[in-house]
Amino acid sequence: MRGMPFLFVLLFSANAFAWNPFASSDITEVALSKQELQKIKVNAGWAKDDDHTLIFELSNGLKGPIQCGAANVELNDGKSVGKVFMPKFAIPGNATRNASMPVVKGTMKAYALTCSCFKKKGSDECLNPLKN
Repeated sequence: MRGMPFLFVLLFSANAFAWNPFASSDITEVALSKQELQKIKVNAGWAKDDDHTLIFELSNGLKGPIQCGAANVELNDGKSVGKVFMPKFAIPGNATRNASMPVVKGTMKAYALTCSCFKKKGSDECLNPLKN
């Protein structure tokens, strides 16, 4: 049941449930493309003194900012654990940020993050919607 909020994140697009203060403009929130995802480096692990908190380190290799709204971890026993980041955590272009969630060390099989960015209609570049 703990993974259910994350399942809903996968079922609805970011545009369907995200409040967008720029709805009247030509700026929209979109999922990252395959090429953009290749420029995002993700490391995951545990600190030496904490075997119960999984830490994600995301390095954004894009020029523009991205934001991540959810993480899902598949456990060795077949269960999954999800976390929705409220608010989404932002990673500026060419910067690194950390996020965490409760996962016991040694129980993780795989993980996934849900990230997106804002783009102007007709453009392929992620941008900061708050800047002109």
